[in-house]
Amino acid sequence: MRTRDEEKRARILDSTSKIMMEQGIAAVSLSKIAKDAGIASGTVYTYFKDKDDLLRGVYYDRKKRVAEAINSIDLNGDPVEQLTHFMDLVYDYGQNHLEDMLLIREFNQSPLLSQLNIDVKVAYAGFEPLLALSKKGIQEQKFVPDADTVLMSYAYTPVIEYLLAVRNGALDSKNVPFANVKALSLRAIVK
Repeated sequence: MRTRDEEKRARILDSTSKIMMEQGIAAVSLSKIAKDAGIASGTVYTYFKDKDDLLRGVYYDRKKRVAEAINSIDLNGDPVEQLTHFMDLVYDYGQNHLEDMLLIREFNQSPLLSQLNIDVKVAYAGFEPLLALSKKGIQEQKFVPDADTVLMSYAYTPVIEYLLAVRNGALDSKNVPFANVKALSLRAIVK
């Protein structure tokens, strides 16, 4: 068996992500990925046993990247301030890596998660501080009682949609600054 090269693995994941974002999940083929990554088709099998394994790998990799970028939450701090900080982290990451977030959204909105037998524990590894923040906010009665179930819907998704609308020209960030979106989102979570 060939030795694994993490740089090649990263190129394979990046090429898969690129093809998925440009052409859709159905267009993903191991030969297209190999060509885009500049490697031999057989090399993909050194890293992934099949297309499903590769798609799982892309999903887990992008979730891990996002988790690492947005989880510098201080659980000793004020929950409202930390939620605001979380939204800023999502915004900052999304400005440079919006495709990662859109790819995750694509997976989450398709039947792929169940088809690929995505392990929820693995997929949400690294997001534990966010869950702890929502529980703390509820316990301190600073967040609405159901904040733990709606936090991502009101503190994460609107940021992604805002960044996408700005990128696509549907919104002008000067006329609709991120601070306005953040304030509206916070109203849905903070008491």
